[in-house]
Amino acid sequence: MQRINITLPEDLLVEMDRVAEEEATNRSELIRKAMKSYFRLKQEEKERIQRQNDIQQAIVIQDRIRATTPTWDTLKELRHQREMKR
Repeated sequence: MQRINITLPEDLLVEMDRVAEEEATNRSELIRKAMKSYFRLKQEEKERIQRQNDIQQAIVIQDRIRATTPTWDTLKELRHQREMKR
């Protein structure tokens, strides 16, 4: 593992030490956990945005298909199918 140096405000260090003590860990492990959590959240956000974009693209495709397809009266079709079964 490589060592790095960071500068943090005093209030953040106090909070970090409090949480580290609660979790029976040290600053380094707490920072590693926080970084992993941050990276996971960023990845989830990226995936959420991609899903939204995919849905938008699907809506565009659906609208294009709808614009080129004649209207279809589903109720009329159901009645027709019902009559054919009789």
